[in-house]
Order: sequence, then C-alpha cells, then structure tokens
Amino acid sequence: MSVCYVHSDAESIGTCVGCGKFICHNCNTELKGKNYCKKCVNEIFDENKRKMEKLEDGSKNNQPMVFMNAGGGGGASSSASSSSSASSGGMGFAARYTKSKTTAGILGILLGGIGAHKFYLGRPGIGILYLLFCWTYIPTIVGFIEGILYLVASPDDFARKHDKGYQVPIHY
Repeated sequence: MSVCYVHSDAESIGTCVGCGKFICHNCNTELKGKNYCKKCVNEIFDENKRKMEKLEDGSKNNQPMVFMNAGGGGGASSSASSSSSASSGGMGFAARYTKSKTTAGILGILLGGIGAHKFYLGRPGIGILYLLFCWTYIPTIVGFIEGILYLVASPDDFARKHDKGYQVPIHY
C-alpha cells in the first residue's frame, strides 16, 4: 500500500504526472484526464502566467496584433478552424494555407513550360511570360526546377514565399 507524499495517513490513488509522487484523493487535481498534485498545478499556472505577461510586454513594443476570426467567413470553414484551433495544443490557431505546395509542384513539373504553376500561385504576369516563351523550352526547364523546389520546401517556407493568403499561427 502506498501513501500520499503530503498526507502520510492517507492511501494514494495514483501518481502525479508532473512530479511522479504518490497523491491521495484530497491532493489530486485532474486536468485533461491526467492526475496532478496541487504543487504541480500551481507551477503550471505560474508558468502560463509568466508566458502571458511576456506576451503582454511584447505587445507594448509595437508588435502587430492578430485578431482571430475577425470578419471571418462563416459556415463550415469557421467551425472547422475552431475545431482545429482547439486541438492545436498551445497555438492560437492552426496555420492557414490557401495554396497547396504539392499542386504547385506538380503543375511546375508537368505544365511549367506554359506557366500553369505561376497562374495557380496568383502570378499571371509571369505566367504569360512563360507562355510567350514556351517555344524556347527555357520555361519548361525553369518550371521543372521550380516544381521540384516547391515539393522539397517545408510547408511554412513555401507559404511565406508563394501563398498570399497564408496566416501564421500564434504560439502561446
């Protein structure tokens, strides 16, 4: 029989996920289905408070403010973004992409000679330039190389360079 590390006369009901010590029913605090002792819960809250204060201090230094769901679309897309933000674990919301790097890469490899990937990425001027010079095969070679570069880039790097609708996630 194991006993609580705080109350030596009480039988333990389990161990604290934070510190690994045995805790009794009175010392137990359940958070998201896990058992914590009161000391570890206080440490978690103190750490989160410090993070919030740090964020507030950072916002005083003229950093841009991000408003989530401000004027946002509605319907299914709004509920989908809400559920993804709730499960993102420590982020204000999940990153939002409007262009697929896979689609852009495949278009660049297969139809790069006529600038299909540039039209897809919202750069019609360069797409027309590719189309005008497609007879030289130079746009085909350049499009093939760009397609490969799109596919090997990380999603965030690709989005920062080529996705005008990309929204950066907020980390708490």
